[in-house]
Amino acid sequence: MSNQAAEPKKKQKEFLETCALLFILTCIVAALTWVIPAGEFEFQELNGRNVVVPGTYHVIERHGQTPWDILTATIKGFQNNNALIFMTLFAGAAIYILQQTKSIDVVFNRFVNRKGVKDPVIIFCVMLFLTIGGATGVFANPAVALLPVGAMISTRMGLDRAAGVFMVYLGCFSGFNVGWASSGLQVAHPIAELPIFSGMPVRVFIHACNFILIYLFVCRYFKMIRRDPTSSLNYAPGMEVSQYMGMGAMGGEGAQEENREVAAKDIVNLLAAVGAIILIIFGALKLKWAFTEFTAVFLLLSIFLGLYNGYGINGTTRMFIAGCGTMVGAAFVIGFATALGVVLENGKILHTVVYYLSIPITKVGAVVGASVMYFANLVINLFIPSGSGQAAAVMPIMIPIADLAGITRQVAVQAYQFGDGFTNDIVPTAPVLMAMLGIAGVSWKKWAKFYLPVLMIQAVFAVVMLTILQTAGWTGL
Repeated sequence: MSNQAAEPKKKQKEFLETCALLFILTCIVAALTWVIPAGEFEFQELNGRNVVVPGTYHVIERHGQTPWDILTATIKGFQNNNALIFMTLFAGAAIYILQQTKSIDVVFNRFVNRKGVKDPVIIFCVMLFLTIGGATGVFANPAVALLPVGAMISTRMGLDRAAGVFMVYLGCFSGFNVGWASSGLQVAHPIAELPIFSGMPVRVFIHACNFILIYLFVCRYFKMIRRDPTSSLNYAPGMEVSQYMGMGAMGGEGAQEENREVAAKDIVNLLAAVGAIILIIFGALKLKWAFTEFTAVFLLLSIFLGLYNGYGINGTTRMFIAGCGTMVGAAFVIGFATALGVVLENGKILHTVVYYLSIPITKVGAVVGASVMYFANLVINLFIPSGSGQAAAVMPIMIPIADLAGITRQVAVQAYQFGDGFTNDIVPTAPVLMAMLGIAGVSWKKWAKFYLPVLMIQAVFAVVMLTILQTAGWTGL
């Protein structure tokens, strides 16, 4: 036996699995409940919502979370977000069955081969549509339903799953995070006693700047992995290109498998998928649908595709279960991410964090205070990933502080929006982000390291904009 054979194989360094990372963070937060004082604000009803009463923060009895509490919080995390989890599973099933029909492969191959459409054009068209939907509040939670479609498109382009998922998610959230008609503003503006969606011209400009930045970032990723597939976030040492890049990258038999003419059945399959997405968008806009209704649409689509394509009842059922299986990892990530919020709430330290972060804002002048308010909201978003939830929690506190510090109320609202929005793309407590990473097959640690430079640019942009707006005395009226 050679010395080389006798030497033990050096173990490759691995990134921590996302679910494991989230569970560790949950344990850390539970430990903090024994250190950070428990506290509460008093609430009152305002326009049908319970909002914080400024000046009512008080310390209460400690609610330290035990190891058993951590375990039960994890289960409650799955229970609290069960609708999103099931929608993720059912969306995966519908997309899986659509993939098995090969219709998307055929149509996309013919489209690319005949038109010679370049990556930047595809990226721009997809992201422009989604960013407008995000800015108007149409795409936020419904974006999860489109993520598997993005993965399917990018693999047919010969790229990794992550490329398409990033294109869809970041396209949506480049608008939603700074939206000029978002649900967060619908909560923040009435609390600030400002007309809803006031200051729109400035926010449209901010949205356009953010979209350009994110679009260039996605284009850079596409170009990077085309040039060097090992730079893919789906790549792990030792993997073959065929294990993480679409067949179109190799030009082998798999890439030619569906190089045939588009049939009527292919058109019907794709129209059914597009119709399902349109129905979801219409339901979200006009009928106030949520995850339960979205899930029902995907179930209907799965049944139709299976039976229409001749898989039969049993075949459709087996394919449906197999499709759900492709999304189990993403579903578990959502559950573990939600557990963090459960521990914060049960440990009664959430309001304490909000209270102490608000104190420094009153200690500096109005111009600097606007930026401090932004960073305070940024930190708060680590604990309250819901935009409307954060607005309801912090705006009743921030508005009196803004009045005392000489910060205009419109600037205070914008500071909240920057702080809540930009971190949506990186905080591990955001369920939609974690669903995106699960579907993309990318660990949070890899993503955070890769995306951090963009977040830093956004932070500089936010400070510059807030400084300009506060100096100009922007009221948005």
